[in-house]
Amino acid sequence: MKKIVLYICIALVMYEGNTQIAYYNQFPTLNLHHVLDDKLDNISFAFSMRLVHSDYTGPLVRLRRVSDNAEQDFCAGQNDIVDIDLINTWRGGANVFVVTWYDQSGLGRNATQTDTNRQPRFFPDVTIPHFQGDGTNDFLIIGTSIQVLTNNGVNGTVLGVMRATTKSQHSFGVLTNRDRWSTHINWSDNRMYFDPGICCNSSRSIANGARVNVWDHYSFMKTDTNVIIRVKGVELLNGAHTTGRCTVNTNFSICWANGNGVNNFSTTSFSELIMYNTHISATFYEGIEDNAVEFWGL
Repeated sequence: MKKIVLYICIALVMYEGNTQIAYYNQFPTLNLHHVLDDKLDNISFAFSMRLVHSDYTGPLVRLRRVSDNAEQDFCAGQNDIVDIDLINTWRGGANVFVVTWYDQSGLGRNATQTDTNRQPRFFPDVTIPHFQGDGTNDFLIIGTSIQVLTNNGVNGTVLGVMRATTKSQHSFGVLTNRDRWSTHINWSDNRMYFDPGICCNSSRSIANGARVNVWDHYSFMKTDTNVIIRVKGVELLNGAHTTGRCTVNTNFSICWANGNGVNNFSTTSFSELIMYNTHISATFYEGIEDNAVEFWGL
């Protein structure tokens, strides 16, 4: 029998040197099932501005208010989306920046940035809340190697709700010269690239100029032999990958491919990012794609 879970988020808030306990979002969820409830096998992390797993009871994001540098955690409201009304009340018109994007997978692989000069800006959009880097030095980092997040630099799947921009940029992953597991969403030529291994494989990109500044669901998959790109549930690239696996042991980042691409920070917008350390089955990825498209109205 399905159960109704009472989500109570209790956060410790650091403000002017004092630790306070903030109680909020103490509401029963209206949804009995969430998209990842039966899809945690081989998961690497699960980030979203909505609740994606029923057993997760923590905050979705920690923000910093630029007016006084106060920080606070924010959970999902009754609509499963991070509580925008509460964020707007707290920020009082000030800009806010992401300190931590919390991992809902149960593995605790949060994406963080403690340097206030490198935190991506959060936008409290009531339709699709999201964050975006400035393209100069902003990024979040996960303290886990790409070799763990993938199958030793070979297989892996990333599914996300993102908004493409045009820039010579690395949107997420790792990169040291040609040795990489990363994406460009989009590069300056308005093509979207996926490099799950040594660059540059012949099958690696699609034309994506029509999707600039448009929210979409993107899926990137590396099988034993092929590289696959899907957009909103439609497969647009499936070709052989012949140039070799990613061999670097760098930690994964978002808004940049962690490594030596120091001029290639991104302006891609993010609202959801889920990763598996294998090429997941069609049942898994189609279910996640369909759910995200419907939930976010893509």
